[in-house]
Amino acid sequence: MSPLSPIEAPWGTYAPKGWRAAWIRLLHGLPASGVWRRLALWLRKPVKGGLGAWVDLEVWGLRLRLRGRGNLSEQRLILMPQFLDAAELEALAAELKQGGTFLDIGANAGVYSLRVASACGSAARVEAFEPDPELGAMLRWNLERNSLTHVTLHPIALGSSEGEVVLSAGDGNKGENKVSTSGSGLRVPMTTLPKWMAQQEISTIDALKIDVEGHEIAVLQPLFHEMPRSSWPRLVVCELAHDQDRSLAELLTSHGYQLSGRGRLNGIYRLPVS
Repeated sequence: MSPLSPIEAPWGTYAPKGWRAAWIRLLHGLPASGVWRRLALWLRKPVKGGLGAWVDLEVWGLRLRLRGRGNLSEQRLILMPQFLDAAELEALAAELKQGGTFLDIGANAGVYSLRVASACGSAARVEAFEPDPELGAMLRWNLERNSLTHVTLHPIALGSSEGEVVLSAGDGNKGENKVSTSGSGLRVPMTTLPKWMAQQEISTIDALKIDVEGHEIAVLQPLFHEMPRSSWPRLVVCELAHDQDRSLAELLTSHGYQLSGRGRLNGIYRLPVS
């Protein structure tokens, strides 16, 4: 009899056991501050290399199945969830605690979608965009197992036009998947943010996180050019670590956004009330 696939196996099949389970509990219990993060980076070494292909554990009150290898975001969620984009996630949870629409563009394994859904409950409408079929399949599994019916997964890319783009795999890290207009790889559907909003009958975005490996401007420009300011998100979280020419930062500031905070990799931008 062949073993069950990760999609078929019941939750708990891949739960850490013995000293690894105790070590992970120790890591999760560390305070979420800078000095403790440095300690956690050192303490995680004995268990990090021994993670299996899949890991089942509870994080943020959710029973999740995550990749132990091949995706840095999932590894960090397994070993150090309290340090994973903590400032960004705290800002989003505060912004959406009374409800609203949150877009997670470039959802990857769904860290942001899962955290907002857990912290804000069904008052927050979460729309996650992830064109990678493998990432999408496990995110859908996690959503279904935790009855997160207020999260909708869209297996599409967003960009500057409608059509198809090529999804190319990151080098050993699914968080570095990219889309392009040419080359080899999986072809996936693409639409623009304004067209998607019209199809979904969404007139306003309350908060948005975007991490699409350099494709951010192509996604955001149609929103700013075609939609009124009242439709724009009040809060935007975006990766700045690779924005070397500051083109993404300048796009946001040129449309009135102000940098209100920073995480290790991301900027937190707010749109002042006009």
